[in-house]
Amino acid sequence: MSAAIGKLFNPASYTKAWGNVATRAQAYYHPNMRDNGSTFLWHMMFGVSVVMYTGNYVSRSYPLVQETREQKRVAMKEYYEKHGGGDHH
Repeated sequence: MSAAIGKLFNPASYTKAWGNVATRAQAYYHPNMRDNGSTFLWHMMFGVSVVMYTGNYVSRSYPLVQETREQKRVAMKEYYEKHGGGDHH
């Protein structure tokens, strides 16, 4: 267990892992790019789309969703206080 914790806080383990990823990516994409394959392009487009969608949702959409939920929660609480009933079925 302590070895795993040691790896977690050791920057060399992250450097080694990134080196492995870079080596595997080079071995996979380099021949494909030299043959004018479109796999790299599609993978990059997909990756950029995922990053942009996630960033947009986290920074813009999610706070609006939370605000709307809070407004509905307050409105329903006021409604139940005024008209009776509750949030039960």
